[in-house]
Amino acid sequence: MTTAAVAPVRRMVWRAVAQPGLPPEPSARLRGARIVVFGGTPELAGRVAGELRAAGAAAVVAGHGTAGHGGTGRAGTAGADWTVDGEVPDGLVDLTTAGPFVPGEHHDYRDALLRTVGALRACYPHWAATEDADRVFYVAVTYLGGLMGYGDPAGEAPAQPLGGIWAGLAKTLHRELPNCNTRVVDVGPEAAGATGALPSLLARELYRWGLYEVGHRDGRRYGLLARREEPGPETVRLTPGDTVLVSGGGRGIGFECAKSLAKEYGCRVVVTGRQRLPEGTEPWAGLTEEEFKGYERDRLVHRAEGEGLADVRADLARVRSLRDLARNMAEVSGAGLDVVYERCDFTAPGQVADLLGRLGRPLTGVIHNAGVDTPVRLPKKTDEEFLRTVSTKVDSFVTLFQQVRGLPLKFFCNVGSLTGRLGGMTGQLDYGAANDGLARLGLWARHQVPFPVTTLCWPTWDRVGMIANFEATLRYMTALDIDEGLRCWRTELVTGASGEIGFVGPLGRALGPLQARGYPAAPDLPGFAELLPRIFHLGEPHTQVPGRSLTATVALDRAAAPVLGDFLVGGDEAVPVSLLLENAVRAASWLEPEGGPEPGPVSVEDLAVRVGALRLAGPGFLVRRETTGRREGARWVVDVRYLPADGTGDVLARMRVVHDPERTERAAEAPAEAPAAAGAGRRLPGTGGPLRWRGLVLPLARWSEDAAGGRLAELRESVPGDLWTAPSVPASRLPLAALENIWRHTAGRATAVDLLTVARLDLAREGDATAARVRLHGGPDGRDWRIADAGSDRTLLRVTGLAWAPADRAPEHLTQ
Repeated sequence: MTTAAVAPVRRMVWRAVAQPGLPPEPSARLRGARIVVFGGTPELAGRVAGELRAAGAAAVVAGHGTAGHGGTGRAGTAGADWTVDGEVPDGLVDLTTAGPFVPGEHHDYRDALLRTVGALRACYPHWAATEDADRVFYVAVTYLGGLMGYGDPAGEAPAQPLGGIWAGLAKTLHRELPNCNTRVVDVGPEAAGATGALPSLLARELYRWGLYEVGHRDGRRYGLLARREEPGPETVRLTPGDTVLVSGGGRGIGFECAKSLAKEYGCRVVVTGRQRLPEGTEPWAGLTEEEFKGYERDRLVHRAEGEGLADVRADLARVRSLRDLARNMAEVSGAGLDVVYERCDFTAPGQVADLLGRLGRPLTGVIHNAGVDTPVRLPKKTDEEFLRTVSTKVDSFVTLFQQVRGLPLKFFCNVGSLTGRLGGMTGQLDYGAANDGLARLGLWARHQVPFPVTTLCWPTWDRVGMIANFEATLRYMTALDIDEGLRCWRTELVTGASGEIGFVGPLGRALGPLQARGYPAAPDLPGFAELLPRIFHLGEPHTQVPGRSLTATVALDRAAAPVLGDFLVGGDEAVPVSLLLENAVRAASWLEPEGGPEPGPVSVEDLAVRVGALRLAGPGFLVRRETTGRREGARWVVDVRYLPADGTGDVLARMRVVHDPERTERAAEAPAEAPAAAGAGRRLPGTGGPLRWRGLVLPLARWSEDAAGGRLAELRESVPGDLWTAPSVPASRLPLAALENIWRHTAGRATAVDLLTVARLDLAREGDATAARVRLHGGPDGRDWRIADAGSDRTLLRVTGLAWAPADRAPEHLTQ
């Protein structure tokens, strides 16, 4: 059953697609920026730092034995100097590890990774405190060939697939440091050579934020775009004669898959773990769940002398995992399924070889499922924990793949995670790094063997797997139904899929502004129609305090927005007020309290707009938007202000977007006094004065008067494709044409139209906010209006307390 927490997923693949090239010169923002360059080779780091200094940055090299300004310290240790002239840097340029990838001789990535972790720890307190959303950054360089590993499967293998470790880390960093801009720049090894273009590319990439991952190959710039692809035809046949090995398959989704394969195809499945299978004589064996909870409480209270609380909790977690393992193996044994358990540490080559030697029959399939996750923020995560998480995915893969690559396997399937592809949750820097490292290794491995090598990137499964807080995960993405996940998994195995495949559900509300800019808005993504308007109206963030404030520059271009030519002030083209309202409502959605606002009606209150200040400047409109969120009892209120682009001068417009769970929606749902049919009664003349509406994009209504002197009109609402010219255009939350006709009609009756004020606009629910044809009905004084679906009479929006006034009547908050 599909619930709000569980939703169908789409099968997505990522392809390298061409992106606009870089400007020929570095950004002016580089001048004065404090930057530490580290990793790679000393020669390359020196060249990069020199290029950045030539662009005006204060750039130093650190992390090569003598770090920073003569300080010493092993890479990754607390002794390294990660400052510039004694100050915390604005940015880190991490050249990671550029050497060739040699399986079995690849472990030097660990020192490079700990160097990265050390640098981030040093910057963490300062970067966590900053509210500047475009100053601090972490940029990592990878050497997969310029297409990030997503090139032609028949072409060259990625040169250094371990770069995926840094890519996954970078894409997760904003979860802990919300204002840290990140970019992964992928090149071929030749770009890092003595005459390579990498230093110049980096100098031009910095401070041009947006996409998280870009590649440079043959003079072109690339990004990654998600596309929906259906699975191919069945090419692999599984039978009772097959043996499938599952690393780490004794619990979680690995065990669910093992059980499913044994039941569906009758094959033998060997599941594994690092621990010995319980014998049934342990003190906790045979306890009911309630009895075991009592056992846990007793262990916590009556600890042995010298035994710390953390030690007891770690031991209890181990015991609980053993109980799960014992229960699982008893289940498959009772069901008569051919699932057996073997003990093996897949980071130890000797243990893997011993396991393969004692299987007793040929191995025909491998599922690499082993993984650990300890979600703790970076300052509290030890180097050992970080390396263990990465090694369990990465080193285990290399060890296992090297020992089976010569076998006639039907498939080799990696169990990955969307934490690698899209970035992980708070505390998952290492887990995101591990999973993206695994995925890029899979892209490398498919070039090495004749059998398919696949990495399946899963979202959270419905209460199965490594979930510390299931409800928290739903803020990132809806969960995957277990039965659907197993069906998708079996399909991928029997169709012989190869490469990286993601199963993506609708994104949750935890999406942040920097992450929203980090990925191209792909129409094939689930929930794209709901997500696009938020991204479209985001603007360019400048400062951010998550859940409290966000400032951004909003730029509207006449060439991309035909609607900008439809409204004129004193003969000059201007931004329609309804478009500013739409932008404000969408902007407010980026500010939410922890856990999101309680469900309830949304309204816009205390709207005040200097209409003359909305004139375009040349071909477009540039404005600074400030949003601030706060609680007012049960209400969540977001103040929205628009100012000149430089942030100085009088406020151009302001309003409050309010979520009020205590206000009923009866007023919004019930019709006003029954309107007469549009067109009935006396016809009213059009409007004149300094404000004009052309009606080319926003249709103009013909007004009539009802028996009580009220105003009536009916018109066709504008469609998004009329308002914008872009590959993907957002749906409108507000009935824009209807609102513009209300402004137009009331302005024609006003003595002064410098200032538009509205006490409140009550919005319909998101899914009920639009209609193809709308009916407008206003009272005789023009202050209160109802906009309804012309077919069903369903209320779309109510306008209360509308008034026009001269400029000198501007409220105090518009003159400060």
